[in-house]
Amino acid sequence: MKKHLPFLFSSLLALPALAQTPITLTQANFPAAAGTQEQYRDATAPNGLTSPTTGANQAWDYRTLTATGAPYSLVYLPVPASGGIAGAQWTRARQAVIGSLAYNYTAYLSLAATGRLGLGRTVIRQPRSIQAFTGGANDSVVINAQTVRYGTGTAGIVDFPLPLTVGSRNQTFFRFGVTGTLTVAAASLNRVPFRIVQRYTYVDSVAGWGTVRIPVAGRSTGSGPLPALLVRSRIIRQDSVYLNGAPAPAMLLAAFGITQGAASVNYYDAFWRTGSAQPLAELFYDNRQYGTPTFADYSTESTVLATRASSPLAESWHAWPNPLAAGQALQLALPGALPGLPLQLTIQDVLGRTVLTQSLPLTGGAATLSAAATEALQPGLYLLTLRQGAQQATNRLLRE
Repeated sequence: MKKHLPFLFSSLLALPALAQTPITLTQANFPAAAGTQEQYRDATAPNGLTSPTTGANQAWDYRTLTATGAPYSLVYLPVPASGGIAGAQWTRARQAVIGSLAYNYTAYLSLAATGRLGLGRTVIRQPRSIQAFTGGANDSVVINAQTVRYGTGTAGIVDFPLPLTVGSRNQTFFRFGVTGTLTVAAASLNRVPFRIVQRYTYVDSVAGWGTVRIPVAGRSTGSGPLPALLVRSRIIRQDSVYLNGAPAPAMLLAAFGITQGAASVNYYDAFWRTGSAQPLAELFYDNRQYGTPTFADYSTESTVLATRASSPLAESWHAWPNPLAAGQALQLALPGALPGLPLQLTIQDVLGRTVLTQSLPLTGGAATLSAAATEALQPGLYLLTLRQGAQQATNRLLRE
C-alpha cells in the first residue's frame, strides 16, 4: 500500500525569508479530492547520492536525478453512486500482491483535519487458476466479493497525518482480512475457506525542513527552491494466511512464495510542500539506516515548473492560525506586499459566495483580520484572496 499522502511558494529572491520559517501542512493546504491527479516521473539516483541531511533550514538539491520511463499519473476517482464505503471522498484502483498471489481492489479514502484517511477497500469476485504453482488443472484461488473496512468502527485509519510540521511524529497500527476459497487437488482441498490477514504499522516523522530542487523536463536549471518538509517514513507489513481458521501449512504457502507471519519493511523519505497532495520527491532505501537511496521519483506537476510566484504579493505569504478556531484573529504575513498601497481581503466559501470583504492596513509586511471579523465565518473551508493594485494572491483557510 503505497502512501502517496496548487499554490506555489517558491522564489529565488524570496529564499532568505522562506528559509526562516518551516511550513505546516494542514487540511486547508492539502488539496486531495476526487479528480486530483498525482503526476510523477521515476528516477535513478546518481553515484554518490546519499540520504538528505536532516534538521532545520536545509537546501536539498536533487536536480541530478536521472529520469527513467515515461511520466505517469495516479488519479483520484469519484466514489460510486451506490455501494462502496460511507464517508469516502474519492477512490483509487489498486492491486494487492502477496507472494505470487494478487487481486485487484478499490481503495476508499477521505480527508479530515487529522489527515488523509484510508477507510477500506471493496473487492469484486476474482477466480484465479493456480495450476502453474500446484500442477492441478482445476486448482484455483477465488477471492470473494467483499467490503473490508480498516481500523475499528467507521472512522478508518490515518494514512497520512495532519497537521504536519517540525516535531511531528505519528504511528498508525491496523489490520484487516480478505476472504476467499482455495482448491488444491493434491492437498485434498476443495473450495476450502481461507483468509489473508495483513497487519500494518505506519511511522511518519518530520526529520527536517528547508527548500528542495528537483528536475524539470526541458529545463537545465530544474525547479526553483521550493519550501518543503522532509518526512521520514517506514511501513511495516506482516502477512498471515489461514485455512478453515487455522494457520495454513508452510509447505502449501511455499508454493506461492509466502512465509507464514513474514514481515517486510519499506523505508523512504518524502519532501512535502503546501498546496499539493503529492510529495515533490521520494527517496527509497533498502535498510533502516536510510543510507544510499536505491530508487527515487519526483513530481511533474505543472506548479513545479515556475521558479517565481505569480506576483511579488504571492511570494512566501501565509495566514495563521490555519485551521482557525472560533474567537481567533487571522494573522497575515506579506513580505512581498508594497507599503502605502491599499490591501483588500476577500473570503469566499466552497460554493464561491463572498462572505467577507475588508480593507486591511499593512504594517511591516503584515496585516490582521480581527477576531470580531472572523466571527462571521462558520466552520468549513474558505478561499482567501488578497489584492493590492494589479497583484493578487490566494490561499485556503479551514475554519474549525
